[in-house]
Amino acid sequence: MSVPQGGTVFFKINTTATAYRVDVYRMGYYGGAGARRVASFSLDLPKALLQPDCLYSPDTHLVDCGNWHVSANWSVPTDATSGIYFARLVRLDPEPQPNWRADNSQIFWDIRFSRPKEEQDPLVPPPGGEHAYGVHGRGRMANALKEPRASHIYFIVRNDVAGADVLFQTMDTTWQTYNCWGSMNTYGYECGDPLTHAGSPHYHKRAAAAQPGLAMPARAYKASLNRPYATRSYRAVNMPFQCEYPMVRWLERNGYDVSYWSGVDTDRLGAAISARFRLFLSVGHDEYWSGRQREHVTAARDAGVHLGFFSGNEVYWRIRWEDGATSDGSRTDSHRTVVVYKDTQATKPLDPVEWTGTFRDGRDINPLGPQPENALTGTIFTVNAWRHDPLVVPAEFAAHRFWRNTTVAALRGDEEAVLLTGLLGHEWDEDVDNGFRPAGLMQLSRTTVDNVHYLVDEGSVFDSGTATHHLTLYRHSSGALVFGAGTVQWMWGLDAHHDSPNGMPPERANPYTIRVGVDRTAPDPAVQQATLNLLVDMGVHPHTPQPDLTLTASSTDTVAPKSEIASCQVHRLSGRDKHRELVCHGVAHDVGGVVAAVEITATAGKRWHPAVLSPDHRTWHYKAVVPAGPKCSLLRNVTTRAVDDSGNLEAPHRPGKHSARDCVEIES
Repeated sequence: MSVPQGGTVFFKINTTATAYRVDVYRMGYYGGAGARRVASFSLDLPKALLQPDCLYSPDTHLVDCGNWHVSANWSVPTDATSGIYFARLVRLDPEPQPNWRADNSQIFWDIRFSRPKEEQDPLVPPPGGEHAYGVHGRGRMANALKEPRASHIYFIVRNDVAGADVLFQTMDTTWQTYNCWGSMNTYGYECGDPLTHAGSPHYHKRAAAAQPGLAMPARAYKASLNRPYATRSYRAVNMPFQCEYPMVRWLERNGYDVSYWSGVDTDRLGAAISARFRLFLSVGHDEYWSGRQREHVTAARDAGVHLGFFSGNEVYWRIRWEDGATSDGSRTDSHRTVVVYKDTQATKPLDPVEWTGTFRDGRDINPLGPQPENALTGTIFTVNAWRHDPLVVPAEFAAHRFWRNTTVAALRGDEEAVLLTGLLGHEWDEDVDNGFRPAGLMQLSRTTVDNVHYLVDEGSVFDSGTATHHLTLYRHSSGALVFGAGTVQWMWGLDAHHDSPNGMPPERANPYTIRVGVDRTAPDPAVQQATLNLLVDMGVHPHTPQPDLTLTASSTDTVAPKSEIASCQVHRLSGRDKHRELVCHGVAHDVGGVVAAVEITATAGKRWHPAVLSPDHRTWHYKAVVPAGPKCSLLRNVTTRAVDDSGNLEAPHRPGKHSARDCVEIES
């Protein structure tokens, strides 16, 4: 998935062409072009060198093409800039069957619209009557590709020596777990049409035909990195041009010092994060993480490295790694096979080696116990695809330094800012009080949406629901700030160039040609400025900031706010002898910023809960049902703490003596 500077990229290519060209590009801003060609070379062959069948395991649906021979290679310069690269493979030989469709589309039939096949030759354009406007040239594609017969191979170039301000982790594990090439993906989706799915064979169907009655799982348990990608015509939303691309463009446009590596590298090399980088970024639909990957990022946070989760549905499935096949058929190529049995979607463990279900699963079948993702990221996945929602910021968040120098900062009273439609999508998270919320977690926005595709269990069952999204931020005791966008598409507010600009998966918007689009309503200046503000507070500064953005100093506020309990009462609940209602309210104040959140515990700090902060940030209240106990003994364990908008967290304290009026149980 990645290669160091000075290393060699080996391309394994299956094609009927006798001549083709390999153009190597680096993704970036480059004055708005979006990429730069850094190498190009051609191959002329006496005959087409077709590859052998890939290795297939029907018990896991693993398709591994590591047994293919090397077709070409590229020596990475020792001074190559770290980044996301892609090789564009272009056929140079004559078209075997000329295709009249724009961009050489391989979709010939659509049962919804087509005449019967026997009446129309798919390789011949339809006859043109008077009102056949397209036949006569109207609507001809203005930006049709000049070389439409091409494929992409993605890889990362690493810098294993120098440090950088920012480490950008790609979501490459997600690229492959949604990839259906060769059989089916980890969701059970088959690549149905070889013409539109990168020439995908149907190894699982071959196996079933050869061995009638062969038991095979309903989805792939293993996904090999040694395969072509078929995701451009199926889930293009989970590939680099959806979310990683606009983030790369914006970071490099503003001259940030960025180094790139893959999720595989975070597993293999993650122990080095704290020594080399100031900020770690998770970007997009970063759904699949290994346990070791999460351990390394957690350790980096604990060592003071800031974390930016510009992602949604992040750190959701726990995976593990196995070796992949090599050209001689052995399995010695490490970290080439993603293993995810999705044990959560079963009643007993499926993976024979270790747990590969959701991190949050707390059922007895998970030997590791629950590790909900919000313990690290601040938010937790609840809202499934496909969402295309705006992000709403009510005026109560206007004074937060995150929004300084934005239109949000000018909001007053009942006003609210409705930011770019699509910022919340295509999947998003919530801030859930589940006992794993990081200390001092603050909310930066609030958007409530009805009738969403809502997760109701640990990772198997969905239903219609209502969800409330919050941007979140907390400062770890190490000093590290951790931002949780809680949405896959925050980057759409940073740059207008990406897939799905209308919110519809591109293969559904127009399956004939899937192209990167431009959102004419983007970027969103408030999103750009807020992101710059956040990075500044993390000690990361742009070298070439956009002229329309305001660069201010990072926070110098180191004094924690103070909270006080004005009153706490315990109410008896009618018909519920084993429970009581705890009702508390109080005040909070800060010098040098604003109070961003107040937390309360009724268990002497064993578990904290968020209180409801007033819009003016001065008062708070809390109400909860708690286990019954001796009269008023509960109040002795009630403690509060406040956090300000710089992440300074108050040391918890106990209240003073309650009056006799407060320390009574009230019949409800």
